[in-house]
Amino acid sequence: MNRKIVLFLTLLLLSVSGFSQNPKGSLVIVGGALSPDNKDVYHKMIELAGGPEKAIFAVIPSASGVAVQSWVSISKTLRSYGVREENIHLINISVMDDDSTKDVDESKWAGNANDKRLARTVKACSAVWFTGGDQMRTMLALTKPNGEPTPVLESVWDVYKRGGVIGGSSAGAAIMSEIMIGNGNSMGALKLGIIKDNGPENEETDALLLSKGLGFFPEGIVDQHFNQRARIGRLIVALINSKDRFNLAFGIDENTALIYTAPDRNIQVAGAAGVTVINATDAAVSYVKGLPDISNLSISYLENGDSYHIQTGGLIPAPGKKATRGNEYYKREHPVQAGILSANGSTLRDVITINLIDNKGSESVSNLSFTDEENAFLLTFTKKSGSQGYYLENARGEDEYSVADIRLDISPVKVTLTKIQ
Repeated sequence: MNRKIVLFLTLLLLSVSGFSQNPKGSLVIVGGALSPDNKDVYHKMIELAGGPEKAIFAVIPSASGVAVQSWVSISKTLRSYGVREENIHLINISVMDDDSTKDVDESKWAGNANDKRLARTVKACSAVWFTGGDQMRTMLALTKPNGEPTPVLESVWDVYKRGGVIGGSSAGAAIMSEIMIGNGNSMGALKLGIIKDNGPENEETDALLLSKGLGFFPEGIVDQHFNQRARIGRLIVALINSKDRFNLAFGIDENTALIYTAPDRNIQVAGAAGVTVINATDAAVSYVKGLPDISNLSISYLENGDSYHIQTGGLIPAPGKKATRGNEYYKREHPVQAGILSANGSTLRDVITINLIDNKGSESVSNLSFTDEENAFLLTFTKKSGSQGYYLENARGEDEYSVADIRLDISPVKVTLTKIQ
């Protein structure tokens, strides 16, 4: 890992300060792929915005490559939940042309965040929604070259300060934290470390790209498409390299929302999957031939209806969930796991729920992800004395889980394969 680059990024990110103090509002941070029929998320967001009769939404499609299509989609969905059509406003900010509109070049909207008329429209709203796409485009569109906020961004902060709701999905989730993940994957982050921001349209990279976010969510670093794209490695590397500012990171699954209420610093989960909380307070890291050897991370996992209180670090399971410890359903000794750092391997959820916290046959589960023919990263998840698990069988006959405070260690290892004779 290039230490000079890490130092440069640290100094850069230390210069970022929150634009607002003590907001009274809420955040609805969605991990991507939000389905129009996800009633848990939409009902909660609209409720926070004042209810379907009073909610006034500003939709900012700045991240999208198809801005108008993104606007039409979210507008249609909000109307289906009772929000009035006249209360849903397109804030026409974009840096990309939408090829579905033949007579309009949306790339010409790039400077509209400085439009005071648009800023007044946003300021009059009770909710602001950021679409998916490329988070770097939103940062380019809503901040000035010197890093200061545009008038539209100032108005978004005003909505949040006075008690409104700020929401976003995918790229609209990535921008929420002060330190923003711009690109990279888990294996690339662990092998290659961090690279610096290389412009508004960053080339695809395996290494971890860290940049500035908008800082609405002050509690840690956010990542999205988390379980589906096996992003635990890249989020851990982002957190370990930002420990001077944060001890917490939050991985949000698709079709799932982390709902944050700023006044009480409380988190609730709504939607189809889960939110992973990584705590690095007691973690230690060393480097072996440039590769990170990370020990004593704490992992918690929340699903629909679960809550997590930042100040206490306590997980509150959804009503009706029962404890797994002492009542485990499975008894599998040394369950074999592989590929958690690959989207095609075992999922993080299965490893820490079915194979660990709800399994009385094993106190730890190891997961091996190869970097090449003989080198790999070994991830070991271990029950601690204070680890807890909870489950609920829902109306579809599926188990919903909560997991609190299990240990994770990540080590680079060399593997020798010998053919069985």
